[in-house]
Amino acid sequence: MKLFTNKTQRNTKLLRCAALGMTLLFFGAVILLTDPVKLIVEWQISLTPGTLLYKLWLHPPLEVFIMVYMFNYTNVDAFIDGTDAKMKITEVGPYVYREVLTNNNVTLNEANNTISYTPRRIYEFVPERSVGDPKVDRIRAPNIPYMGVSTQAAQLSMFAALGLSALTKRLNAQPMLEVSVHEYMWGYEDHLVHLASKFVPSLIDFSSFGIMDKLFREGNETNVFNMNLPEPKDAQGNRQAGTPRGYSINSINGEQGFSRWEYDASTNGTMCNRIWGSHDATLFPRDMNAQDTFYIYRRTFCRRLPMKFNRTLDFKGLDAFEFVMEPHIFDSELHNDNTSCFCKNNQCLKKGVGNVSPCYYNMPLAITYPHFMHADPSLLQPFEGLSPNISRHTSTFMLQPQLGVPLHVHMRLQANQVVGNIKFNRLMEPFENLVLPLLWVDLTIDNLPLSLQWLSRGLKTGFPLLQSALALLMLLGGLYQLSAALLLCFWSPPGGKSKTELASEKPTANVLAGLSLVAALHKAEPTLPEEQQLLAAHQKKSLV
Repeated sequence: MKLFTNKTQRNTKLLRCAALGMTLLFFGAVILLTDPVKLIVEWQISLTPGTLLYKLWLHPPLEVFIMVYMFNYTNVDAFIDGTDAKMKITEVGPYVYREVLTNNNVTLNEANNTISYTPRRIYEFVPERSVGDPKVDRIRAPNIPYMGVSTQAAQLSMFAALGLSALTKRLNAQPMLEVSVHEYMWGYEDHLVHLASKFVPSLIDFSSFGIMDKLFREGNETNVFNMNLPEPKDAQGNRQAGTPRGYSINSINGEQGFSRWEYDASTNGTMCNRIWGSHDATLFPRDMNAQDTFYIYRRTFCRRLPMKFNRTLDFKGLDAFEFVMEPHIFDSELHNDNTSCFCKNNQCLKKGVGNVSPCYYNMPLAITYPHFMHADPSLLQPFEGLSPNISRHTSTFMLQPQLGVPLHVHMRLQANQVVGNIKFNRLMEPFENLVLPLLWVDLTIDNLPLSLQWLSRGLKTGFPLLQSALALLMLLGGLYQLSAALLLCFWSPPGGKSKTELASEKPTANVLAGLSLVAALHKAEPTLPEEQQLLAAHQKKSLV
């Protein structure tokens, strides 16, 4: 019975080592072959409820700042009366606002692999980053509604133009205003606007006017975006041909193009008037490469703006793809299908000046690079104080390719008042056929939040290294356990008994060891069998 028990214990240990070794080898091989970290990341970086990316997207942790630089016209009276040949402009700023984005009313559309949502943006003044208090600082700047109406009057009949001119005189409207920076940005009372809102509410549905209010706040909380989710991939992980890029806009308020720019749904429009295929600058696809060109859309631009790949670089220890906006993006030509829609009434604006009037009640407004950089040189001639600077006025985007999120962004654009032909308005004649700069903005993302930085570094090195180390430990542990099982199977200690059998005789060995110890104290050796003497000697050493 004793021998049977010893053999059973030995076999049990052998089987346990073998089973544990095979299990460790199996799971180590599975980790190497299936790459579970990649599978988990693919799941968590998908825009489905409950995932990490979904939670981050609902309340993006990115800190987006809008740095506003105002243009203060310092010699208006001297320019109007002809004393000064050029208008003198000083740049005042920045006045910095934090843009806080939340995505609401989210609906997943599994039928066409899209997600619908309503973005909501609020703007908070950041005094510690600003040059002063916008409610205290005052500037002189163009009266946008007045100049817009005066320009549009040139297209009216003589009697209508004369009547409009008489009305503006009666209201004592002036081409230039002196207001606080806050009023000019977010809204000031204007008699002409107030009157228009009473008589033509279908065209003018506001009683006060602020340039930043119109550029950034208008339409907030009402636009419904429909965005494409990441495209399906084949067994090799390649994007299926003909599928839209992940996180690109499919439609806004049900429209895939700008009706104001004559979008034709039957032909899918042109590069000039499409909305679909652009991105809202919060999420980008993760499979970027050097051949990519992305299009940024925000209502502020009244168009898509292309970003072209420039270079790969390391940004604060993170992989980054740098994209830039090219110099010619605001150019328009009648014979170019990709830009001709911006030419209203077969008239294009000057080189580097992008028409945005259809998005702003047909008021003659335009966007350019700051200080008319890359634009027709004639635009600078009427002014003193403008100085284009490539390093300060270029727009750049650094995107993190593993996450598809912005790392570092500077989107720099300038809003301008376009003055056309003037009829029957002496006050406006000095400004005829000029493009007057109003302000320029720098939409800035300084860096990824710390949580996203750690996530990005984990995706790049941390998680793969941890996975490889775990797989290696499992493989080595499995080999060790199998080796132990083989040792138990083919090797026995001298005397024909295994360590397990010897261990089973431990109580007897303890007694014999005690007798040996007593004999040793009396300098006498007990008469014991050879095997028992060996065990006693071993136990004696253990006790000492």
